[in-house]
Amino acid sequence: MGIGIEEKKPLLIQLNGQYYDIADFASKHPGGAKVLHRLAGEEVGEFIRGEKRIMGVRHEHSEAAYNMLERYNVNAIQKGDPLIESKTGMLFNVGSLGTEYWHWIHQPYDGTLRLFDSDLLESMTRTSWWVVPAVWMPIVILFSMISIASFSAATDVYNSVLLWSAWFVIGVLTWTLTEYSLHRWVFHWKPSPHSPNQILLHFLAHGLHHKTPMDGDRLVFPPVPAALIVGIFYVIYSNTFQWPVFCAFGAGKLFGYVSYDMVHYYLHHGSPRPRSNLHYRKVYHHNHHFKNFDVGFGISTSLWDYVFHTLGMGPL
Repeated sequence: MGIGIEEKKPLLIQLNGQYYDIADFASKHPGGAKVLHRLAGEEVGEFIRGEKRIMGVRHEHSEAAYNMLERYNVNAIQKGDPLIESKTGMLFNVGSLGTEYWHWIHQPYDGTLRLFDSDLLESMTRTSWWVVPAVWMPIVILFSMISIASFSAATDVYNSVLLWSAWFVIGVLTWTLTEYSLHRWVFHWKPSPHSPNQILLHFLAHGLHHKTPMDGDRLVFPPVPAALIVGIFYVIYSNTFQWPVFCAFGAGKLFGYVSYDMVHYYLHHGSPRPRSNLHYRKVYHHNHHFKNFDVGFGISTSLWDYVFHTLGMGPL
């Protein structure tokens, strides 16, 4: 873990579709900082207008309060930011942020950033959501069929399907632990503010996503680098398990990955029915981005957040 990085966390609230970073104001708030922290990441219009209670209190704010709030508008703060407004590739300049990097990536920008000067390289950083199932689901189906056929050489079809199902589910569960572990201990590793290379590595791994969480073409993992990772696991698992077990387990883990990428995309761009499970997961993940990025690491499931005591927050 990097050392010396400053824990300057944004405190984001939303009003009429605009985000405000009120971290510097919280201690001055007449109603106390605790109220603002409780509302972090939330749309606060009803509370400011006095239409809804928070922590037992209802208060209609004055025009002066609205004027004061505008000083903390994230769009206004980001106006003139050379990394955001650059028309050329900004990727290799992100390391220059130094001690400001951690705070900068957690002030979300509702847009996209140009990473490379080259149009070709830039296009390779963008992937439409449907590419992921189109590339990987045929492999999931193929390896599932191979597994069942291989099991059938030693037992009947019914038991072959049962064996495939069991190892497939184990593969899916293994992916959920992999997903959690990557998100918590790799993607949220804190780079040293004094190392431009560490900052660059973190930005590529996950910092870009927290900076531009609504950039739909950079939400799913591109198939080319994914293929390299899949290839590494292929070598490991095929030399660990018997062939039919490997095919079932590998198909399950790959299916888990595809499901994760699709769920993650939907949580950012979908509109689930209120009070449904997907609505809860959308708010849960939204709060990871805008309320507290140190909890709520599970995307497709909260199972491992329960196990490792990093449970995030759902709807108020």
